[in-house]
Amino acid sequence: MSITCPNCGDVNPDRTRFCVQCGEYLAWDKSEGRPEDDRVPQPTQPPPPEQHAKLVAALSERTVAVTPGERASTTVTVRNRGTRVERVGVRVEGDAAAFAAVEPEDLVIPPDGAATCTVTFAPPRSSEVRAGATGFSVLAGSKVTRGVYAIAEGACEVGGFDDLQIELTPRTARGRWTTRHSITLVSRGNLTHRVRLKAADDEDALRFSMPVTDLLLDPGRTVVPLRVSARPSLTGKPVETPFSVTARVDEREKPFRADGTRVLLPLVPPWALKALVVLFCLVLVAVAAVIVIRAQRPEPAFVSPEPYAAGNGEIVDGYGSVAVPGLSDQAKIFLTADLSRTAGETAQLGQPRTRGKQPIASLGVTGRHGGSFAVQAIDGTWLAGAGFEYLVVKRPSGTIGGLPFEAGSASLAQGEYSVEVPAATAGSGSVILLTVELSQPSEHPVTGLKVDAKSDGAFTVATLDLAPAAVDVGFNWMVVDSGDPSLAGVGTTGTGDAARIGSPLADGSGVVLLTTDAAHKGLAGVAMSGVCLGEQGHGEFTVEWFSDRLTVLPTDFAYLVVKRQ
Repeated sequence: MSITCPNCGDVNPDRTRFCVQCGEYLAWDKSEGRPEDDRVPQPTQPPPPEQHAKLVAALSERTVAVTPGERASTTVTVRNRGTRVERVGVRVEGDAAAFAAVEPEDLVIPPDGAATCTVTFAPPRSSEVRAGATGFSVLAGSKVTRGVYAIAEGACEVGGFDDLQIELTPRTARGRWTTRHSITLVSRGNLTHRVRLKAADDEDALRFSMPVTDLLLDPGRTVVPLRVSARPSLTGKPVETPFSVTARVDEREKPFRADGTRVLLPLVPPWALKALVVLFCLVLVAVAAVIVIRAQRPEPAFVSPEPYAAGNGEIVDGYGSVAVPGLSDQAKIFLTADLSRTAGETAQLGQPRTRGKQPIASLGVTGRHGGSFAVQAIDGTWLAGAGFEYLVVKRPSGTIGGLPFEAGSASLAQGEYSVEVPAATAGSGSVILLTVELSQPSEHPVTGLKVDAKSDGAFTVATLDLAPAAVDVGFNWMVVDSGDPSLAGVGTTGTGDAARIGSPLADGSGVVLLTTDAAHKGLAGVAMSGVCLGEQGHGEFTVEWFSDRLTVLPTDFAYLVVKRQ
């Protein structure tokens, strides 16, 4: 017999006292009242604990002192104040992050636990890292819980160091009244100094002029012009007067010093009277010869009285040509690539290129035809459109823009990478230009050339990459007296910015010629980059390096600026 629950209607077996479905008492008498419930209550389960995440970071030393070229460290302690295991990434931010390293970079920290890592600072011994306090922050961020991080701030005290040098260019100058020099102050350290300049000679025969004598010297190169004046005698022999330039740094007891020599020329050399007599006789002979020649040939051929021709041209589809009136086989031709006249393309990987990745190449003369000469890239590069500057010297010696020069030709034998060239006017301070000239285009790439060494009476020419020449390489050379830095001298390009040279002819009226010069800083036997003209205007022009390598060293170069004609 079954029992039906009056509360839920569920059917329960006989003799069941409480409903299996709802727990209602089944066997009870309403008149006696509802029996007590004898079921045991179950305990209530507590709610799970609340989860949270929190990190705390602290430095063992908030200020770290380090000397450039050395290392210094501090310890970072990261604590987990949360309820779960955290994986934490640690990194350094701020100005000091450029020379900071964290070890280890990843930490695993249990709840209420802590872990440590080491932050090491190793600033390079370079002028790019200035002395003084540099702030930094150590950021410890959770890789488990987004947005949970801790920051510890500190300061890195970078020590200072000095590496100072003074240079005088040119060291020896010849003239009658005033000669121009350049004082170059080079600071490879990371400190700023107050420098006081002074020039003097023991005989008190010279007068010195500088635009500034007291200056603040920052890291890098600073050039100060120097004018040396003297009163020449009417006649006599040249007189050599030694002088020195001193730079006193921050009131130090011992100053830096550079020595130079001024050669004072007389107004009238001893041979002047004899030369006048000889000149008068030559004039008489010349007049007589002209009269005879005109009588025989009433229409003589035109001969240009100018000692040189200078201008610009363009390479189109790999080839360029320039016509020069009066061009002879004895004339010497010099070339320089001009980026301002070059199409704005992007060089391919492995192709010679500038800092701005413009395609460029070493240029050379590849033939003469009557009154013109051909220009092509000689290193195997194909140039679709590229500009160049040219100079044609029609005499073996003379003056250009008031600067004495000597010009000639030489050859680098097959299998050799350098050759010594004799030149009577060459010296350690000379400006030397080079340009490859071949009788016809070569099947083998010919690298550009550089001046590798200079001495009195000779100089050494080498290939830019120091690789042996695949064929005999002919080249033209020119030695110029660098008495005026605005017209001729030696400069240096950086790995980042182009070199800037001031010149009154850099306004479109001048032509700029360039050659890599490894002898300026004694870099003989070092592979170097080529140089090209960047832009000119407003009284200055820029020089940039070009190379097929990914990295280059600062490149020294010789320059000459002549009036376009």
